[in-house]
Amino acid sequence: MSQANGARRLQPKMTRGGFRVQFVLWSIWTALQLVMLVGNLVAGTVWDLVDYLSLAALILGVVFLGFLLYVRHHDGHFWDQEEAKRADWDRRGRAL
Repeated sequence: MSQANGARRLQPKMTRGGFRVQFVLWSIWTALQLVMLVGNLVAGTVWDLVDYLSLAALILGVVFLGFLLYVRHHDGHFWDQEEAKRADWDRRGRAL
């Protein structure tokens, strides 16, 4: 099936507000994992399973933050259009 409608959204259900919430939560997640790993490296303790899981969680956080930035780059103009449409409706409603 051809895409006659033009560009499509990467994440159709994500709004700018949803992006911001997810970005903040994943940033906190990644920062906490980084603090845990740096603490283990500074302490010089032997790594066990929890430390390797923390490393995997850090990698997951970095990957997901990269994905969110990609979604923002790809879908940002859709969000701008939605906000412009909403502002137009607000302006028309006030004019009545």
